[in-house]
Amino acid sequence: MIIREYNVNNLDCAGCSAKIEGKIANLAEVKQANLDFINKRLVIRYNDINDKALEKLNRIASSIEPGVSITEKEEVLKAGKSRYARVIFSGLILWLIVLLTSLPEPVSTILLLISYFLVAGRVIFSAIREVISRQLLAEHFLMSIASIGAIYLGEYTEAIAVIALYELGQYLEAKAVSRSRGAISSIVSLKPELAHLKTNDGIQDVKLGAVKQGDLLLVYPGERIPLDGRIMKGESSLDTSGISGESAPLAVQAGDEVYAGCLNQSGLLELQVSHIESESMVARILSLIDNAASRKSRQERFITRFARIYTPIVVSLALIVFILPTLLGFPAAVWFKRSLVFLIVSCPCALVISIPLTYYIGIGIAARNGIIFKGSLYLDGLRQIRSLVFDKTGTLTSGKLKLEALHPAEGINEAELSQALYICEQNSCHPYAQAVKESICRDYDSALLNDFSELSGKGVRLDYDNISYRAGSQNFLKEEGYSGSNGIDEQSSIFVLKDGHYLGSASFSDEIKPSMFKSLKALRKLGVKTMYMLSGDKQAKAEQVSRELLLDGFKSELLPAEKL
Repeated sequence: MIIREYNVNNLDCAGCSAKIEGKIANLAEVKQANLDFINKRLVIRYNDINDKALEKLNRIASSIEPGVSITEKEEVLKAGKSRYARVIFSGLILWLIVLLTSLPEPVSTILLLISYFLVAGRVIFSAIREVISRQLLAEHFLMSIASIGAIYLGEYTEAIAVIALYELGQYLEAKAVSRSRGAISSIVSLKPELAHLKTNDGIQDVKLGAVKQGDLLLVYPGERIPLDGRIMKGESSLDTSGISGESAPLAVQAGDEVYAGCLNQSGLLELQVSHIESESMVARILSLIDNAASRKSRQERFITRFARIYTPIVVSLALIVFILPTLLGFPAAVWFKRSLVFLIVSCPCALVISIPLTYYIGIGIAARNGIIFKGSLYLDGLRQIRSLVFDKTGTLTSGKLKLEALHPAEGINEAELSQALYICEQNSCHPYAQAVKESICRDYDSALLNDFSELSGKGVRLDYDNISYRAGSQNFLKEEGYSGSNGIDEQSSIFVLKDGHYLGSASFSDEIKPSMFKSLKALRKLGVKTMYMLSGDKQAKAEQVSRELLLDGFKSELLPAEKL
């Protein structure tokens, strides 16, 4: 089986989207076709494919909706809508001129007809194409019948207004889709456009698609990791919140695996690429979102099938609305006009787009709030959920670190420890340092600072007022000659030395979101029976959060892969 992905350009009609998808799916060489109207994306699974496949797809698309084109995924065309907009706007201006002035006949009628054809030209042209392709019950054909019927009755203003309102509806629908698409695609910002490729001739900036597995890349402080790989040289702290949701920085060094999308906070890193662009962590996240629309709910599949029989029913009812009262002796002109009105208000496009757009906007709002659904099928399944499992950091908690407690060593008072900690973290940009500076305010004179250095992923080393200070991880203090421990959770703490003497440690945590108490209570009312939490924290800290939130259970000290 061969899978091909295409861009669909200039497609504005949801009903036409379903017809294009159906006609492509009926091709002998096609096993499955899925046209995502909202993302303008076509995915086809071929049994067999030849060089004329794209040409055949374009013939099908343009026969159903003139102006629609299908291109290879890499070839993106801008939708040329400004030309249509200018023509329609010109027609509306001409229409207003006629309405607001007292022009003699037949000048006013001629100008109204010109205005009508300017406004309705695109719809009528599409209707002609639909007639040629024998789609007599398609949307544009029905709109044309209704508006031309109004012209026949001499209701020029109504004929123009009908088409103008239809075009306005199409525009507003496209804007709604565009906003929802933008909310989801914002995650693309995790992926840089270029990578610094290390070669025998020096450093070259290349596009990610040109990087091969095994290539060496440089990642400077402040840049995002472009591709998944293994660190060959350097040490740093990574902000992984965009990928994992964890607020605490991750210390990395030579030999560690790193993922695309993580932010390099401090040191220069040299990494060897382990996955090319299409296989990277960010690519997998984007693919998950991109494929969401292809996983259609039962309601979406039903509405697509229903639309195929809906239009013939509407046309039949419109004929009945005209013929039956006429046979009973009522004025034919009045009921002919009413049948045209019935055709207009029963246009199937709103029906076809309503459910998919509702699901897609829901997925978009969720993505904007950090929740990714694999598709509307799963969004629809929310009402059946009876158990929920939460990741702690960034979901139940705020994701912003705060100073939780000071743990002075024996014989050291808290004031001395907090003073030393404040001095150590004053010139650091580490998240722990930011939390210290927000919680503690002590005397500090920058003129007394003789030396300061920050070691990525380890800690800080400085001389202040002729006193030597060290603050950082327990491993860092061991390197500095101290090997003691006071049983504090090493994972979320920093330890402080003053002239080689251990002063104590500071522990950090991210606080529970105030909204979570109300949210969890609401989930219980919606029928969720059991709630569990997954955390990489030590058992005591995870247990504390679980107890405060009245959860049914938790798992602690988990690696990211163990949470899946």
